[in-house]
Amino acid sequence: MRKLADDEDDDLYTDLTEQQERILDYIEDRIAGGLPPTRAEIAKHFGFRSDNAAEGHVKALARKGRLVLVRMISRGIKLVPL
Repeated sequence: MRKLADDEDDDLYTDLTEQQERILDYIEDRIAGGLPPTRAEIAKHFGFRSDNAAEGHVKALARKGRLVLVRMISRGIKLVPL
């Protein structure tokens, strides 16, 4: 994990949960294959009952500084290089 400078927001690069790490790995693999996954694809892959569960994890990854979400685009997920 990247070390924080004293003036950085502590919430940006906090540790990820195991589930968030798995989801981030999946997103990285899908982007490396050509396209980021949709929320529905993430939900299906991880066995979530709804796309909203996937959306919650994706938003958490964005809050933690690991993803950038592009609004109004189905596959609007970009990785943040560390």
